[in-house]
Amino acid sequence: MPDREARKVTYVGVYGSEARSLRGVVPAEGVVTLEVNGKPLVRLMCTPTRLEDLAVGFLFNEGLIRGMDEVAVVELCGSGDGVAVWLEHDVDAQGMRSITSGCSGGTTFEDLRAAQHRIDSARKVTPEQVTALMEQLADAASLHRRAGGVHAAALADGEREGLVCLAEDVGRHNTLDKIAGRCLRQGIPSQGGVLLTSGRVSSEMVNKAAHMEVPIIVSRTSPTGLSIELAEAWGMTLVGYTRRKSFRVYAGERRIDVEL
Repeated sequence: MPDREARKVTYVGVYGSEARSLRGVVPAEGVVTLEVNGKPLVRLMCTPTRLEDLAVGFLFNEGLIRGMDEVAVVELCGSGDGVAVWLEHDVDAQGMRSITSGCSGGTTFEDLRAAQHRIDSARKVTPEQVTALMEQLADAASLHRRAGGVHAAALADGEREGLVCLAEDVGRHNTLDKIAGRCLRQGIPSQGGVLLTSGRVSSEMVNKAAHMEVPIIVSRTSPTGLSIELAEAWGMTLVGYTRRKSFRVYAGERRIDVEL
């Protein structure tokens, strides 16, 4: 069976003044077309695994569906480079868009500044929980250890101190869509959870977390200015630059159980 997560490659390793041919593994990347009700909606650049989760999660996080009761059929099509979703209703999306997996961010069908999200949750975490959960994410990111070059994200349960859903992908936005899709398809509640990510938190990432009703986002790296603005407006907690014994709280510090 072909490996859809990673690709074997031959490369030249240079060590000082010496060079030699080596074999290694890099993450796979492909173009996947999402069709809805028989019409192409979007092209996604992604790691071509768990495509059904990716498709359902994308539709949910973009506000095009509210739950699995609106989904009639989800199936792979073509040679695995497409996903067909049939809904119980029509969707109004103008033309097909392409979403890259690169650092420039994704494309969203939603006007983020006009979105009316509000996350009301009494969920709190201790500093020890924040750093421990991020270490769990690093330990669980098996594709990153194997091939490098991918982002990892996970959902931690709102009550238990552990990861309930993990996703890895060349696109950081895709990891959140895969998590949302897995939660919807398997009946895993995301409300009140903690969302962990290895990548930068952009405004689109905050928007996807808000659709999942996740009050706390924890990142290994930085948020953007707009993501902080949205987190503050929507009542969310945004944590960045998480290390073994430290992190920065950019919004919603009331959910961090420590004296400030």
